Amino acid sequence: MDTSSDSGLLVLVCREEFTEALEEEIGLRAGTAVVTVKQRSPGFLVIETAGTLPESIARPMVFERQRIEGARWIEGESLKSLARDIMKQLMPAVPLNGPGWTCHVFVPEAVGSVSLSPRAKNLEQVLLDFCHDRFPRLFRAYLPPDPGRSLPGNLPVLNLCVFAEGVWGAVMDHGRLSDPRPGGIHRMAFDRYAPSRSYLKIEEALSVMGTPVERGQTVVDLGASPGGWSYAFLKRGCRVTAVDNGRLRIEDPERHGGRLTHLQQDGTLYQPDPGQVPVDWLVSDMLISTGTNLWVLRKWFTHRWMRRFVVNIKLPQQHPYPVLKPIEDFLNTIPGIRFSIRQLYHDRREVTLFGELRDEKG
Repeated sequence: MDTSSDSGLLVLVCREEFTEALEEEIGLRAGTAVVTVKQRSPGFLVIETAGTLPESIARPMVFERQRIEGARWIEGESLKSLARDIMKQLMPAVPLNGPGWTCHVFVPEAVGSVSLSPRAKNLEQVLLDFCHDRFPRLFRAYLPPDPGRSLPGNLPVLNLCVFAEGVWGAVMDHGRLSDPRPGGIHRMAFDRYAPSRSYLKIEEALSVMGTPVERGQTVVDLGASPGGWSYAFLKRGCRVTAVDNGRLRIEDPERHGGRLTHLQQDGTLYQPDPGQVPVDWLVSDMLISTGTNLWVLRKWFTHRWMRRFVVNIKLPQQHPYPVLKPIEDFLNTIPGIRFSIRQLYHDRREVTLFGELRDEKG
């Protein structure tokens, strides 16, 4: 592994089959900035820029799952020697009088979680044991990763991507991570009452957003069949309008106090009743082209028919980011919008658009 001049490098991990898409996205976002790909392998890129990162790359990109800023390569197959070198080379960046620290240890997807995941887990334990024995004050400041806990943006994270022959790692602020979970992986639990596995996609999107769904909120679900996304909101007690010519397979939709209305019509053509807008949530998982999706989004965003949104966008086989760019450019013209387009863990050849639409005066 080429580790020359590894100071100031940016490591990006992504889905194995979208490495080229991420590299293309970097090139298009960089503009006139000089960005060099120093290392590439399926699911993994190491890049270097001249000077500071361009703003368009400094924030999480569509196809990245997690990042390590200011990454350094630390070589070693022995876990004990690796832990010692990590403490020596990286941990001095953690202040003893700061808010504490946590540790994220993960493997790139392409390397194979079956073979390297045990190594990552064992390295984390060896590292903590070493810290406990040699640096007890630092160990007492350690905060275990907890998906249910909100951590301050300035909390130092020892961020480590594990390989057979060593790790790429850095200490970086929690707020600089691409995603708050180790490796950017949100593995959601399936609900046996959910009618399809697409339920996992909406559950992950809601988890990433961190925006609570409240009982009684109104939801429009475009392309709802067989009902995985509608079910996710019904179980939270929402009033859901499911729009799809296909049938729904939701058993007892009012089990959790929600209310379901099924309109058998084309989701791309649906327009809500003027007296019922803005709805609290627009959600959509339609099997349509990116061009048609943009047409639907233009209609909903121009009229400001919703407050929050989660939209799954299917991707073409080749050059997906240039096809997404018109959607991104359009959304950037909308007043009061906050949005992200990300390829989430449960996405396949698709990405998820999510965010909120605030009052134009806000």
